[in-house]
Amino acid sequence: MAPLTDIPARLSASKEGSWAWQTVKSRLPVILVTVINTLHQEKDQLVEKHGPEGGCQSKATIALLAKLRYEIMTDKPLTRLEDNLPDSKLWNSFLDELYKCEDSPRWFLTPWLYIECLMYRQIVSALHQSKLLSIFDPFAGGKKASWKNSEDAIHSVLGFLNKQTCSPPADIENVKSLVRQFLELSLWGNKCDLSISSGQDNSQTSNPLKQIGQLDEFLLVDDYECLWSQLLQLREKHGGCNSVRIDIILDNAGFELLSDLCLAEVLLTVGMASQIMFHIKSYPWFVSDTTEDDVKYCLSKLQQSDMMLERCQGNAWAARVNEGSFVFRKDEYWTLPHDYAAMREKCPKLYTLLSDSDLLIFKGDLNYRKLLGDREWPCEATFDEALLAFNPAPMLSLRTLKAELCVGLEIGMMEKLTKQDKEWMVSGKYAVIQFTDTVLPLHLPSKADSSGDSRQKVAIQSTVTVIE
Repeated sequence: MAPLTDIPARLSASKEGSWAWQTVKSRLPVILVTVINTLHQEKDQLVEKHGPEGGCQSKATIALLAKLRYEIMTDKPLTRLEDNLPDSKLWNSFLDELYKCEDSPRWFLTPWLYIECLMYRQIVSALHQSKLLSIFDPFAGGKKASWKNSEDAIHSVLGFLNKQTCSPPADIENVKSLVRQFLELSLWGNKCDLSISSGQDNSQTSNPLKQIGQLDEFLLVDDYECLWSQLLQLREKHGGCNSVRIDIILDNAGFELLSDLCLAEVLLTVGMASQIMFHIKSYPWFVSDTTEDDVKYCLSKLQQSDMMLERCQGNAWAARVNEGSFVFRKDEYWTLPHDYAAMREKCPKLYTLLSDSDLLIFKGDLNYRKLLGDREWPCEATFDEALLAFNPAPMLSLRTLKAELCVGLEIGMMEKLTKQDKEWMVSGKYAVIQFTDTVLPLHLPSKADSSGDSRQKVAIQSTVTVIE
């Protein structure tokens, strides 16, 4: 573990030409334009339903978002939240601490992780200040369109799942192969990310079953053998009638969510776990991150499908929710600015909850960035080192690369990849399966967070969600 003084600086948009700079300069403003256009389209329905007041509230929200876009593009100082949502005080306290450390924290100078999260939280704030739009998801249309465009791929995957789980293999090597197949489906499903495409369609249109095994050459780190050893221990534990819980911290809705549900189904079917706890976002987040409404939409689309295969699987998953083998939980911490190394101090209740898990599976790029603190780690740094003592339980990261951040690579691999493909860190073409079984006692203090954010412990609101 590197000494505290050796912890790298956080990524920011201050370096012109970097992916963070391109994101703040171009991608974030484009996403805001998409949200504004969506609200313009929604305005007529609000007026029709609520009269002139609907039009006034819509205009006011659009004005707030247009102002936010202007502030980002012109690198204005960060501003406090003006809503009364439960976490607004936490956010404003965090921003106050930034102002204590910097004369004027701005969009291009403040750490990228913080300001990107802040933009999405400001969108939530603008919507919440309107009574009629307070629970409106401006990204729902894009997520639903992505689901529709992925229907053929969904049907193929569910057919494959049904075939494998109706007669699950008994031979342990075949079980190992089966879990690997669905792990890869979940991994490469992470390509379907609407934030990386600035809200443009990024559906799973090709047959995902053809990807199994064929994309292994793009796996930069493959810790599956280590993971498999951990899963065997869980299987043995489950055979002893003990309860085994695996947590999946979700990323994108749509096809990726479905692929995560399929992986969970396989883990339950082959006896690796007795319960899967899925962690979801409280707000519309990073365009396509999974919310409670997205889970409900997924299950309802399956249950109401014209296809018997989809209907049966949707009903089976709804039954898992009712019986408690699938649990969906939302916590405010997932939409706060803090990285995960700060969780033990900032949110000890959530950290303790995760410590009770037998395996944590973190999906996607944002979770990876928060695991590693979004810092300028050398690519040869180890996964454990970069976690900065965030080790509540054995942990797996499934992530396609969409940010200039990656650890655990062999010496010389970064130079080789850069010669082959200058966009290898941000294209989503490459991926990692990274695992650690390092677990630290709960009483150990977390590593200091040098970001200058608040040291105040916060009470995070948590909800166990039952999808009806």
